[in-house]
Amino acid sequence: MKVTMTILCALALSACEAKNFTKCELVEALREQWFPEEDMRDWVCLVEFESSMRTDVIGPPNSNGSRDHGLFQINDRYWCNDSDIPGKDCNVTCAELRTEDITVASVCAEKIFQRHGFTAWHGWTRHCDGQPLPDISDCYSN
Repeated sequence: MKVTMTILCALALSACEAKNFTKCELVEALREQWFPEEDMRDWVCLVEFESSMRTDVIGPPNSNGSRDHGLFQINDRYWCNDSDIPGKDCNVTCAELRTEDITVASVCAEKIFQRHGFTAWHGWTRHCDGQPLPDISDCYSN
């Protein structure tokens, strides 16, 4: 019973701190994090297919037992520590990648991109690479 209550409380807390972006909200948030305009459609496509534009997503276990976290679905085997202590290459906890404030997740995603490009994300390679990218022209105010 105590375990069930703990899980329910954790789920309730994560729901309070989660954000489900619309396409244009995502574009605005990525701009605020200084993502380059020339790559914006790729980032929007990546996020659409990785997390359905939700910050609270924890992906199902990968074949190696690792999991992917947050808006950018950042892997806990290499990039974040799935405990209360920040660690791994981004020196963050995985929980920090699943909050409404995407600053920490964005810094980590940029680090991954600098090392590996968009090919680090299977969602991008399967659904965005060489495919029509999302139209974000309606997200630009005149």
